Parts: sequence; C-alpha cells; structure tokens
Amino acid sequence: MSHETNSEQTPLSTSASNMLAIQTLLTVGATGFFYFYQGLLAGQAALYGGAIVLFNVWMTNRRMRSAAEIAKIAPGKEVRVFYLAAVQRFVFTLAFFILGMGWLQLPPVPMLVAFAAAHLGYLFNR
Repeated sequence: MSHETNSEQTPLSTSASNMLAIQTLLTVGATGFFYFYQGLLAGQAALYGGAIVLFNVWMTNRRMRSAAEIAKIAPGKEVRVFYLAAVQRFVFTLAFFILGMGWLQLPPVPMLVAFAAAHLGYLFNR
C-alpha cells in the first residue's frame, strides 16, 4: 500500500518541484534586474515579492496532498480543503504585501513586478 501512496503523491510533488524551480528562476531574474538597475533595496523588494509566490505554491501543494488523502477517506469533503487553501492564499498574500510595504518599507513596484513575473511560471509548467 505504501508503494501506491508514493506513486500517487509523486505527480503532485514533481509538479510542485518543477513549479518552484521555474518560479525561483523568474524570481532570481527579477531580483537581479532590480538590483542592477535600482539598487539593493529594490532587489530585496523583488526577492520578497517572488518569495510570496513561492510560499503560496508550497502551501498549495501541501493542501493538495491533504485533499488527496481526505478524498480517499471521505470523498466530497476535499472541497473544503480547496476552499480553505484559496482563502489562505488570499489572506497570506495580502498580509505579506502589507508587511512588506508597510512595516518593512520595501518599494512596491519591484515587489509587485517580481510577484507578477513569478506567477508567469504557471505558464511555463506545462
């Protein structure tokens, strides 16, 4: 049985790993661009914005795994996990942006551009 579980979880893990790798490259690229053209603070803001996306992908992968486990035990109940994941992503993203722009005083443009660039990783993960 454990062999079946590993083979079932591998596609989620592999897909998330590929997604994280692509988004990490995009984040590093945006960070380098802003660091080179606008300085250290802009580079830090870009890195922070990209890290928000990476955290979201990691958190979503964890929720997908738990939803797959719940679907085996109680089919139909996994929908709640998906809704909870969507709400958590929204709340965490908003909180991280408030933290970055408010308390950390990071410039918003590099943060938002890197956030958007890292999200483009979804297009390359097919």
